[in-house]
Amino acid sequence: MKKGQAALEFLMTYGWAILVVLAAIAALAYFGILNPSKFTPDTCIASSGMGCLGKPVIGNDSIMLSIGSGLGYDVTIATSGMSNNLGCVTHEVCNLGGTGCGISQTLKDGQGLTVKLSSCTFSTNANIVKGEIQLNYTNPQSKLTEKITVGITGKTS
Repeated sequence: MKKGQAALEFLMTYGWAILVVLAAIAALAYFGILNPSKFTPDTCIASSGMGCLGKPVIGNDSIMLSIGSGLGYDVTIATSGMSNNLGCVTHEVCNLGGTGCGISQTLKDGQGLTVKLSSCTFSTNANIVKGEIQLNYTNPQSKLTEKITVGITGKTS
């Protein structure tokens, strides 16, 4: 009889301890402390030969990011070759800082430009945006069309 009582007391003690831990986790989740959107970093990763200059600026229906060239030659990037899986309709390429926008812009080697996407309808939850932008340019040496892929992750403001 004494062995059964010891086993029952052992299970009750650990049962209450587990219940307290679960209640604490539930309270943290309820008050938003365990919300994953708070821990999502704003990142921008470009394909080889290009690089992101800083973080993307993500609005409720727009994205603005700056990319720099390390290709070794100048290229012209036009909006006609842009595509994205973020639900953005309007594309513009601009000087660094977002001025002088138009449908095409020459990206000189060692310099940068700003890409603006607007009229976006993000299909995300918890205000997290994740997707890719694809830019096309013609390689002046080979005369072939090449692609730049820029991956974006972040939160809407």
